[in-house]
Amino acid sequence: MLLLRFIKKMKNYNMSNKIFICVALMFLSSIIIGQDKDEVLMKVGNSDVRVSEFKYIYEKNNGANADYSEKNVNEYLDLYIKFKLKVEKAKQLQLDTISALISELSGYRKQLASSYLIDKEVTEFLLRELYDRMKYDVEFSHIFIPVAEGATKSIREEAKSKLREIKSKIVGGMSFENAASEFSSDRTTALKGGNMGYFTAKLPSGFYELESALYKLKPGQISDIVESRIGFHLIKVTNTRPARGIMEVAHILLKQEQQNLADSIYNELLKGKDFDVLALNYSIDKTTAKNGGKLPPFGINTYDKTFEETAFSLGKDGAVSKPVLTKSGWHIIKRLAKPSPDSYELFVRKMKAQINKDQRFDAAKLSLISDIKKAAGYKEDRNELQRFVASLNEDFYSYKWSPDSALQSKMVFSLGGSNIYTIRNFADYCKKNTKTRLKYDKTKPISETIDELFTEYVNESAMEYEEKTLELKYGDFKSLMREYEEGILLFEATKINVWDKANQDTVGLKVYYDKNKSEYIWPEKAAIVEYKISGVDKKTAEKIYKYAVKNDVSKVEKKFNKKTKIVQVTNKEFESGAKELSGLEWKKGSVSSLLIEPSGTDFSFKKLSEIIPSKQKNLSEARGYVVADYQDYLEKEWIGQLTKEFNVEVNKEILSKLKKQ
Repeated sequence: MLLLRFIKKMKNYNMSNKIFICVALMFLSSIIIGQDKDEVLMKVGNSDVRVSEFKYIYEKNNGANADYSEKNVNEYLDLYIKFKLKVEKAKQLQLDTISALISELSGYRKQLASSYLIDKEVTEFLLRELYDRMKYDVEFSHIFIPVAEGATKSIREEAKSKLREIKSKIVGGMSFENAASEFSSDRTTALKGGNMGYFTAKLPSGFYELESALYKLKPGQISDIVESRIGFHLIKVTNTRPARGIMEVAHILLKQEQQNLADSIYNELLKGKDFDVLALNYSIDKTTAKNGGKLPPFGINTYDKTFEETAFSLGKDGAVSKPVLTKSGWHIIKRLAKPSPDSYELFVRKMKAQINKDQRFDAAKLSLISDIKKAAGYKEDRNELQRFVASLNEDFYSYKWSPDSALQSKMVFSLGGSNIYTIRNFADYCKKNTKTRLKYDKTKPISETIDELFTEYVNESAMEYEEKTLELKYGDFKSLMREYEEGILLFEATKINVWDKANQDTVGLKVYYDKNKSEYIWPEKAAIVEYKISGVDKKTAEKIYKYAVKNDVSKVEKKFNKKTKIVQVTNKEFESGAKELSGLEWKKGSVSSLLIEPSGTDFSFKKLSEIIPSKQKNLSEARGYVVADYQDYLEKEWIGQLTKEFNVEVNKEILSKLKKQ
């Protein structure tokens, strides 16, 4: 249903409706960017409506394969003109200058801008990046120096200095493998020249930088220093291959000393014996044996390397391996399935929620901020920051700290040339964010704390700066904000001219009711008596039924409810055609058949006791319907006035082109 139709039909509103309308409008409308010639389709008052706007809205409401027949286009155009007329009137009344509405629009903008930036610039990038990375497995080696999270700057620099020295040795001719063996703190892999084997994205949270380095390097290349949540690395990529993906297998597991039995079972399988039966009878993996040996789906680095290599080498579903030995024992592996990779669309549905909770999201956001700063010509003056640090003492880590009133308003950084941020601004930020300030370790030098707070301040400022420029950079965002504004104006204008008026204009409502009384009539009804008989046999129930056919309720109750209330009576009214009247004729005295309940001792039937003639509803009885119809009436009257007040010019030539596509 078209949004404009919904708005027209909406009778009872509350403030939540305003939000709904605005959100709906957001999805209804945005301008398609990039058309060679975006002509003006029509002019409503002082506002132009371009072809791209109308076409996008039309297709949004009618589907990608929208029917541009003359009838459909004309119908929608009429609705859209009415919508634009209402917005034009709202602007004339200067509803867009009301402070409450300005504040409301500002709130919408902030929410939309934040979501827009993150979705467009971060989430979409991360999803595509991860999807592409998951197409390949990467084999690499590393040299590792551990550093605990939250370590001081000096400790971190010491670790990086060690790796710089190691890399200089490698550049000087030392092999990466020998360097790893001699210097890497990861002694498990150091013995293998630092070799970690094959990995595929995504790596666990906290290792995004490591993952990014892996997928940027070519085989044989060595990275710069890479940081992870556990320390610093030098990385060498040794090989890549198409991703192995996911495998589904079943296995029969035997003890290491049962090689002969393993060979015997394998031969039985070659003869056609059932794998599930043999798994149940012989496998010592009791958690899977009863399920035919089936294991959960797995990718690389899940199980023993020999097991995985064997499983992934099976060429087709149903293929069975020869017995292979691992630390767990002898395995006979059967390939069950090799699922194809998800489509990108399905991948997005599965991963979107997860990606925004991963550490890579924060890393990508920092990358976005870096790009924003670069595009904005970010400049900073660290001298002012150093003077600020010199003025601080331990009070900085307490609630009582306040910025020195004598702080000069000299620039500490700028964005876009004209957006100046002073040391005063930064000091106020520190005060405002007291909880953030107090979370820092007091054992750290104040200079390090200030550096971290300053970075946070710069990052937040950069995002705010970018949000302010969205309308200039993105036509679709500008369009969304315009539609938000129009949605708010539409609501307020309709509220004033239709909804409030219909509810508050008691005189007008009465006049409308008096003129249209014939529309508000109680229809003819049937008065029904529902009989329920309990705790008797069928013969007694039939006796009561026959008596009720010929007598009224009072007599039935008097005769059969002397000692025990075995007959219960309910009176109801129904309009003609109601399903409750099934089995009854539309005439006084009509009785349904006797119904026996499953218990065998409970019975029921209905009797039409009276035909109630139709009658006039008074205003109180019909008020809900009258208000709704009065709103429709006021709407039509208002549209008529707006049509006379504002000129509407449609370019028929351009409209004709639309209808021909």
